[in-house]
Amino acid sequence: MFKRALIVAAVAAACSAPAFADVSINGSAEMDLMFGTNRETGAGKSGGELYQETAIVINFDGSDKLDNGSTMKWRVASKVATPDRYDGFGGREAWIGYAGTWGELRAGTQFVNSYLNVLDWPYGVNGSGNLTADFGTSQDKWKDSLNYMSPKFGPVSFAAQYKIGDKAGPAAAKYSLNAETGKNDFTPAGKGDTNTYAYDLTGNVAYANFNLDAGYQQQNDRAFVQMALANGNGPANWGDVTEAGNESRLAFAGARATFGDFNVRGLYKRNYVKVGGGASSVDVNQWLIGGGYNFGKNSINISYQQIMDAKLAGGLRAANKGSDTVDSGVQQFAGQWGYMLSKNTQFFVQGRYHKYDSKASTHFDGSTADSGNSTRITVGTWTGF
Repeated sequence: MFKRALIVAAVAAACSAPAFADVSINGSAEMDLMFGTNRETGAGKSGGELYQETAIVINFDGSDKLDNGSTMKWRVASKVATPDRYDGFGGREAWIGYAGTWGELRAGTQFVNSYLNVLDWPYGVNGSGNLTADFGTSQDKWKDSLNYMSPKFGPVSFAAQYKIGDKAGPAAAKYSLNAETGKNDFTPAGKGDTNTYAYDLTGNVAYANFNLDAGYQQQNDRAFVQMALANGNGPANWGDVTEAGNESRLAFAGARATFGDFNVRGLYKRNYVKVGGGASSVDVNQWLIGGGYNFGKNSINISYQQIMDAKLAGGLRAANKGSDTVDSGVQQFAGQWGYMLSKNTQFFVQGRYHKYDSKASTHFDGSTADSGNSTRITVGTWTGF
């Protein structure tokens, strides 16, 4: 009798328990062994270095079907084992949103649409992303953004993202030419916690196996650019320069297509910033072409891209001895061979070579202005789960 009563109570409790929202865990795990040349400082050095990187991404996703037919969604994402980027719970993404036939609206820490859905992928793949997505005026994520993603209207879809922030900024950065040394004296902008406001617009047109992608981004009271002045003493690698009157713009257009086992892609991107409270400007264009071929479990992809010379105006032009052009171009050759070890795991060998026009070029993969052109070879595995 006692046992029967326990069974009846357990069944009643199960039937009356509330329904829980769906929660899932997914992500990826990547292990890379790398060898890079010209990673040492000092003129004339060309030493190589062996190093490794481990990148584990963990996404916690949840959803709940609402009575009106829409869906409430949320994500908390982290990238562990890489302490210099997104480390910590929710450091990668932390947002909540609502989705329905009208589209999807999210709020919180999110990747910027132009970065995540265009520049980083599908254009900046197989070793080309450090120039396509990471170089220039674009940011990878915003902590305080509202993001609307439309449904498809035939072949057309779009997204609009807004970053909430203050308009005031700290003291201005200054640039001046030192007559005695012939080099630039650079005084960075005053430090502060000013949160700049911005917006990002992207659009896609898809016809069968052909896609057109375009976007525009503007950030106010902020400048972000990577370049150096010709005499080698300019702001070689700026991060955020937050200041009232500054402005950064990003515009791009790309096309991609697949033809059976072949794929091709091409992208043009413009980076434009105003600095020094809007008194100076830097304009840098870049472009990419690439393609690949899949056969069986194998894939081969190659690309070529170029960062053009920076164009200066205002105070930066004066600090560059009156010249409006900086010999700061970069050429990149990249390629990757991949082999699928399973449905979820790929083994790959990736290589990329950077050719710099001068010491004024932004240097990549740990190389410096004194160490010449750079090469990086990566051997690794990537697993999705």
